[in-house]
Amino acid sequence: MSFDDGRCRAAKRVLVAEDEILIAMEIERALASGGFEVLGPVGSVEEALQLLHRERPDAAVLDVTLRDGKVTAVAALLRSRDVPFVLASAEGRALTESGFFRGVTNLGKPTDMSRMVGEIRRLLG
Repeated sequence: MSFDDGRCRAAKRVLVAEDEILIAMEIERALASGGFEVLGPVGSVEEALQLLHRERPDAAVLDVTLRDGKVTAVAALLRSRDVPFVLASAEGRALTESGFFRGVTNLGKPTDMSRMVGEIRRLLG
């Protein structure tokens, strides 16, 4: 919880879907340091979908390829719930220039953690 002018408000919750544990831990630390509550991290599409059936994040950071496949189903569910997300993927610019992920910010890998936190803040406006 954080305090703002004497009023208490809950931290914004951010889903992290990343299958590389060290990267997931780094993302989790950066988001927590930025004042966010982290949901996960989860390393598979199945885990992410299960979590989303129990929880509603305010935003998400998604790797495109998880242990059990592409994160597209997770991104589609987030979109259907109007939950903004960014990608943290080593896949190139072509990923976000056309198709399903068109227009989505891809922070790339290695991910600049301060840029990621700033982008999440921007999405949550």
